[in-house]
Amino acid sequence: MAPFSRLARLPTEGGVYLAMCFLNHHSANAFLSTQFRKGRLRERELLAAYLIGWLPSGLHFAVFYIAPILIAAVGWRQGGLYMLLYLLINFMIAISGLSIGFSVKRKKSNPEKNVFAAPAPFSLKKRDLKRDLQVSICQFGRIALVFAPITLAFAIALNSEQTTALIGSFDTLLRRVGLSAPSVLVIIAGFPSSISAIAAAGSLFRQKLLDPNELIVSLLIAYALHTTYEFMTSNLPSNIAFFGATRGVRITLFYLLIRLLSICLILGFAIFYLM
Repeated sequence: MAPFSRLARLPTEGGVYLAMCFLNHHSANAFLSTQFRKGRLRERELLAAYLIGWLPSGLHFAVFYIAPILIAAVGWRQGGLYMLLYLLINFMIAISGLSIGFSVKRKKSNPEKNVFAAPAPFSLKKRDLKRDLQVSICQFGRIALVFAPITLAFAIALNSEQTTALIGSFDTLLRRVGLSAPSVLVIIAGFPSSISAIAAAGSLFRQKLLDPNELIVSLLIAYALHTTYEFMTSNLPSNIAFFGATRGVRITLFYLLIRLLSICLILGFAIFYLM
């Protein structure tokens, strides 16, 4: 991730964040929030790092979640093609972050900064650790305070009669544009969980109810719908907790717009060449 960090003109903390994203996206965002509050990142650098971070996070999800399920279910050809398109979506998001970071003027470097600084005494390190622990507990509390109510409200809405009727009309619309009933099942299953869509698609593909091209298109549509679900239940509440209400909403909405545009471009490419 170091080349991406340099291209986006991010400070050292931005490069550390990108490396952390491959391990755990939420922990990485907590680190990013802390660095921003300490003044080590400007707001445009924060947004650039956040968007670029979806490339290592997407790589983590593809390697540890998509590949074991999808390739085992549908084989290397179709599974590998979907993984390639999935990573391409995340790469397009990262490119938007690179362009934002590249447009930020560099800070004047201060070569004397921290070069001759003496190591902190042990007592100071203990106080820093205590302060960091308090900040982490407060961050966790804010996440729980925002995350749990929104998730509960969305789960209740998802099981309401109005939502059921909406899903039924969506089913009819998909049939009119040429997708088969098995594709509709994959798309509906993928709304709350992209893993559920992969599991459903693999099962239907093994039973020869989905052809290879329809498999890819239905998974991409399911992923687009799941993005909106994830926005409400995960991205928005966690980003509000990490970055504050105004900044968290702004970052998340910008990210949602970029991701949906990227998915639509890849989906259009898949429909044009595969269907």
